[in-house]
Amino acid sequence: MSYTDTRPVTGTLPASDTGTTTPPAYRRVLIPIQDAAQAEHAVEMARRAGASEALVLHLNLRESYGGRRFALETDSAAARVVEATVLELSMAGIKATGQVRPALIDRAASEIIAEATDWGADLIVLGFPQRGALTTRLFGSVTLSVLQHAPCPVLVASPSQQGSLSAR
Repeated sequence: MSYTDTRPVTGTLPASDTGTTTPPAYRRVLIPIQDAAQAEHAVEMARRAGASEALVLHLNLRESYGGRRFALETDSAAARVVEATVLELSMAGIKATGQVRPALIDRAASEIIAEATDWGADLIVLGFPQRGALTTRLFGSVTLSVLQHAPCPVLVASPSQQGSLSAR
């Protein structure tokens, strides 16, 4: 075949063919969410990533003091956060389920990583970090720990610019 030959090669399609699609790179997305304020942004990030299935994980954090564990929120409040996020994802056309899991406050990152591994997540979508400076110094950064140890890519919302996305 010469360079001047204009006949199409058999078995190929033009680049502009709209009948071909690329499957989404991130089908199964884990969305750990701390409160309902993060839901809308997390759903948008999952939608942009091409998620077809999502697992919403809410850690009902507990503090340990004197050998006893104290929940930071009620079980019903934790369930409402999950239900609201699952509903938002369903409205965006993403198949979603959710769960509330108890966790010690200093074990949040390891619980997220374990769930991502067990569920086989293709991507983790984290909301913007909410820990204050003192809590971060005492317990470390959940976001940083997840970024360092996650078994899959992680998307993190920017706290200063609600519309931007950061990726590992």
